[in-house]
Parts: sequence; C-alpha cells; structure tokens
Amino acid sequence: MFKWIFFSLMLLPHALWAQFNMFAKEGEDPKKFTGAILMGLNFSQVDGDSYWGYHKVGLNAGAQVFIHFTPSIGISMELLYTRKGSRAVIVTESPYLGTYIWKYYMDVNYVEVPLMLHYTQGKYDFELGASYARLINSNEYVTSDQPVNIDPVGNRFNTSDIDFTVGLTRQVYKNLLANIRYQYSLTSIRPPERIPIGYSYGNQGQFNNLFNLRLEYVF
Repeated sequence: MFKWIFFSLMLLPHALWAQFNMFAKEGEDPKKFTGAILMGLNFSQVDGDSYWGYHKVGLNAGAQVFIHFTPSIGISMELLYTRKGSRAVIVTESPYLGTYIWKYYMDVNYVEVPLMLHYTQGKYDFELGASYARLINSNEYVTSDQPVNIDPVGNRFNTSDIDFTVGLTRQVYKNLLANIRYQYSLTSIRPPERIPIGYSYGNQGQFNNLFNLRLEYVF
C-alpha cells in the first residue's frame, strides 16, 4: 500500500504542474493541485507512561499533495517519517549509589499518512483531520541503580496508530510556509497488559501526545 502512496505523492505534482496559489492574490488563476516537501521536529510525550512533558524530540519529514477545491477549501495527503516517544530524567537518592540520575527512553518510529481538510484565509491555512501511522521500529530502555528488564516481545507496541490532528500554517516567504500541528492518539499505542511493570499510569494503555513544528516548501 505504501509503495502506491509514495508513487502518487511523487508523480502527482509533476503531472499536474501549475503555479502555486495556496495564498494567491486576487485575480490570479486558482491552482487545483500543489505538492510540497516538509521537514521539522516532533515534541512528544506518551500519556500513560507515568511521566509528563514534551521532552522527546524527533524528526518529522516527508512530502505532501494538496488538492484545492476552491481558493479557500482543500484537502491534503502526506507521506511522512515521524519519530515519537517519551523521555524522563529524574535525580534520585539511591541507597547503593547516593545521588543518581535516573533516565527513561522510549522511541517509536513510524511511517505516517495524514489526511487533512484545509480552510485558507489570507496568509493563514487552518487544517483538521486524522493520520494513520505504521510502526517501523521501537526502542525502550531504562538506566537506573537497579536492573530493569523490558521484553521487546512481551512489552511490544501496537503496529498501528491513528491520531486526531489539528494545525495552522502561515506563509513565511513566497513558497515557504511554517506549520504547527497537535496530534493525539485515538487508539492506544500499547495496551495496559503489555506496559512494563512500574512504568504505567492508569489502566487505559498508552497514547502518543505531541506537537510538531515544520517548514514546507511548495512547488
């Protein structure tokens, strides 16, 4: 499936080329299709892991195809590589080591396909939609004064993640745009029974919770 999505993203902007008009001035001909490349960062936490704060920073990059129904209304589809997860750094007093810096790392890396509805006014574009992500790989470990066993099979993450997504884009200069988004998992990324003992909060599982900041260059 991802192979066909990738080819569509690569070929559509070239096959349907025209001048960029997401923020077209009055009197310009509206464009039906645009393509863009995107790159930025995620600032993530995972709800249900006992820790708070958007401390995990990861890459968010890929390509976008935008369909304009009117100068104000459109939809877009993207193909992204995105790194989510959680970070915690806690200073503790250990009976074995004295003052000790305790660290928790969770990385979950996905191929993600957001589908967004857009409303454009002036230099601003408001977006609302959902995204489907497929897990590529994950990594989770702890450094502490006591050994912690995390089983990559028994404590595995779900292979899919579906997120609610809302965002705002502003034109920065000509074809260069700045975008901010908020995403939250609609389905858990790991059920309660697979969370390592002592690393969960509540009994609903774990959920991705993140902001991303990106630059977009539109062709």
